[in-house]
Amino acid sequence: MKATIITIGDEILIGQTLDTNSGWIGSYLENNGIHVHQTISVSDSQTQIVDTISESFKSVDLILITGGLGPTKDDITKQSLCDYFNDELVFHKAIHEEIKSYFAQRQRIVNSYTKLQAYLPSSCEVLHNRKGTAPGMWFDKEGKMLASMPGIPHEMKDMMPSVLQKIKAKHDLIEIVHKTVYTRGIIESHLAELISDWENNLPKEIKLAYLPSVSTLMLRFTARGHDRSYLEHLIEQNITSLKSIIGHYYSPIQKRLAEEVVGELLKINNQTISLAESCTGGNLSKMITSVSGSSGYFKGSLVAYHTNIKTEVLGVKTNVINDFGVVSEEVVKEMATSCKALFKSDYAIATSGLASSDDVDGVKGGTICLAVATPDKVVSEKILFNTSRPINIERASNKALNLLIQLLS
Repeated sequence: MKATIITIGDEILIGQTLDTNSGWIGSYLENNGIHVHQTISVSDSQTQIVDTISESFKSVDLILITGGLGPTKDDITKQSLCDYFNDELVFHKAIHEEIKSYFAQRQRIVNSYTKLQAYLPSSCEVLHNRKGTAPGMWFDKEGKMLASMPGIPHEMKDMMPSVLQKIKAKHDLIEIVHKTVYTRGIIESHLAELISDWENNLPKEIKLAYLPSVSTLMLRFTARGHDRSYLEHLIEQNITSLKSIIGHYYSPIQKRLAEEVVGELLKINNQTISLAESCTGGNLSKMITSVSGSSGYFKGSLVAYHTNIKTEVLGVKTNVINDFGVVSEEVVKEMATSCKALFKSDYAIATSGLASSDDVDGVKGGTICLAVATPDKVVSEKILFNTSRPINIERASNKALNLLIQLLS
């Protein structure tokens, strides 16, 4: 079964309100065997709402709508549904009593505006709202199903089990199984080339999606059918064969965030880490300490932003800076080595570079040097990033952690 999600409200289109409903509903439906065909946001326009419903029903049998059910004049979803279903609003006394009870518990009085919420299309089945005053509506006509729910997230979420129950009463839903694999140290195009033959021979039940992010490249397996155990086994079989092809690119700890993987590996090895940050300005420290339990392996950090701190506190040799420049692999190697000794840690990461895009003293903007000191060696890299300052810092931080992951595993 395929579904369309429609969110209503000018506030969404102009960016005043973030649409979190579509993502939540999409995940909820997929987990229950319903494929989301598309999500659409429309303005508070009766014509546009009706046209969108009409167009959507050409390709799907289920529409879920959120928004536009309040008591004010800009809330026009009910009237739009009346237009589409050739219906009229009728007063529901039982709903009115529920609204009065809801208000009485909060020592508020129902006025003429809130009373309007008890008027609903005559052909709808009421979806009771236990978290607010705007009831939802369910329509089932000629094989087409539509649920209209409040835009307030917690009210909508409370209605969704009732909506799902109605869908299941009409349709035998298939099983949908998702499994995500995390890879590191390889870009999307290279991974696609590496696994091309394997991907071409995937069973017809499995669909593969590439999901790149700053910290990891994810592969999402999706299998659809009626036997969940079979689908789960099929996915696991193909993940096993994938691992033999991609080798060390398969993340040793199957978690999304690099800082989580670093933490797990350090705990497994009973080892510690310290940081000497310059251009990343403490971002690496923030990432590592965001993980619960990081106090067990994180010794501490030094933000050596000024050159004097690099020389006077970390002991980087002045002649090294003069000969190679402060943005150099030679400097970050010394920073990492000194940091490891200073904090008495097993590993240390150092960063130095130009996070901004402006060139300085002959160094191209976005040039960042990284080094990792291990118990027996120091490894460094020089990378040129070409995005904005905040993104360059984020990318450099993840690059450093992924370099550490390679060395730890």
